[in-house]
Amino acid sequence: MKRLSTIFLAGLFLTACSSDSTETPDTNNGGGNEPPIDQGTSSYADNNPLNDVLLQGFWWDSFNDSKIGSQSFYQFLESKVVTLSNAHIDGIWLPPVSEGEGMGYHPRRLFDFNSLHGSRTQLESLLSTMKSREMHGIADLVFNHRVGTSTWTDFTEPAWSCESICVDDEGFTNPDAFGTKPCGPEDEGLGWGGARDLNHQSEEVQNGLKDYLQRLKGLGFDSWRYDFVKGFPAKYVGEYNASTSYYITIGEFWDGNLQEIKKWIDATAATATSATTSASKAFDFALKYKLKEALIDQNFDRLKEGHSLASIGYGSKSITFLDNHDTGCVNRGDCDNLYSSSLNHIKNGYAYLLTHPGIPMVWGYHYFFTDTSGGLQSEINDLIAIRKAAGITAESTVEVITTVNGSGGYYVASIDNKLLVKIGPGSYSAPNGWNAIKSQPGYTIWEK
Repeated sequence: MKRLSTIFLAGLFLTACSSDSTETPDTNNGGGNEPPIDQGTSSYADNNPLNDVLLQGFWWDSFNDSKIGSQSFYQFLESKVVTLSNAHIDGIWLPPVSEGEGMGYHPRRLFDFNSLHGSRTQLESLLSTMKSREMHGIADLVFNHRVGTSTWTDFTEPAWSCESICVDDEGFTNPDAFGTKPCGPEDEGLGWGGARDLNHQSEEVQNGLKDYLQRLKGLGFDSWRYDFVKGFPAKYVGEYNASTSYYITIGEFWDGNLQEIKKWIDATAATATSATTSASKAFDFALKYKLKEALIDQNFDRLKEGHSLASIGYGSKSITFLDNHDTGCVNRGDCDNLYSSSLNHIKNGYAYLLTHPGIPMVWGYHYFFTDTSGGLQSEINDLIAIRKAAGITAESTVEVITTVNGSGGYYVASIDNKLLVKIGPGSYSAPNGWNAIKSQPGYTIWEK
């Protein structure tokens, strides 16, 4: 375990005690206009996902956002790899890489890796640069649905038959549909309007998607993020995971019910043929919504037992986050906007995620653009450094010391008996033996 001394940490974070509005960008980590100083491969890179901090590298319509300039999105992200490596980010989730509509969540030609995000060559360059820094590329797998090439239902690259599409899909039921009529069995999961729902019982579909995973590995990916997993049974996630090696696999089971997320995780431990395999991880939507109740509604009691996957013993399966391309109101209106509009809430949220169990994922828009002063990026870097130095992992233990609700309230917890964390506006005095290493208006962190 690599640790920084208390004296070093105290010196490192002394400047972080200034007010939010006066923080200056940390140009050493890419927060300002100067290029970052390359610190080499992170000293914490250890090929163990339970020790990781991840980044979702994109946001809605990031491919044509003026903030990335005239370069492609892949080129923009490659230009940030040194900054992210300096910050000890271990893996980056990329948007869907196949040719398709817009962001790629309606994929068309699965095996064509030239998209609006950039060319295949630019994608391979990005992944190669990440790999050289021992950073992992997480591919976004849109396995629930596809769109046709020239009609509703004609799939190319690869071409699949009518049996690949569920018979209750809009391609059969909508009178305006044109093309081959779907002839597969009924959908086993939730339907998705606007694209053809795939029949995962089909060997043609299963073999095609397994081939796709191998092609992604050939590009340089080693990890998977499954989109809209409510659209097909969890056993198929198990089936696809079992078909290839991977570093980390994550499902988007979008549900605030903690027990439903747990059930889905457990169900991914079996394949379509009932063979056993390693269960997938999942985004901890339950924690996301509980953090909203605590940090925004000031009901800090919500962060007691039973509020997160880690709190029920599933920390190793938990990907914690505040916002993403769907939930954050960036270039879209159909979003929940729980955190995107308040810099203080975002900072307090990351203070929780980056000091607590689960595998935290920082949102790229928060990191790069939410705070133009560079202060948020600098704070996230500080919090990651604290986490890594203290050896906090996905399976760390939490002892909730106290919670107080209301405008002067707070949440206080000890993590692994190494860090003491207070989140909330209220005043709290740490017991003897704890030394403050980072203090902001909304939170304080002590080290023993």
